[in-house]
Amino acid sequence: MQKEKPIQATLVEFTCDCGKGFYRVDESVRVIHSNPKQWKHKCSACRKETYFTFPYPMVKYKGQEFVLAKHIRFEVNDQVS
Repeated sequence: MQKEKPIQATLVEFTCDCGKGFYRVDESVRVIHSNPKQWKHKCSACRKETYFTFPYPMVKYKGQEFVLAKHIRFEVNDQVS
């Protein structure tokens, strides 16, 4: 059984060079399964595109980095053999 308790964590965002937006994972594009994996991101303001090896935003807690579950689950077109 899962149990929840409140914690104090930090949201980590990656700011775009435009100075107005933050990079967010482009969920319409598949993850590049290189080593390490790469996620395509778009700026929330100017729409500039780039790739990162972490899906932003992420959460930091006690020095550890955690990614959002939606970015590590199976993709819509993935098939399990």
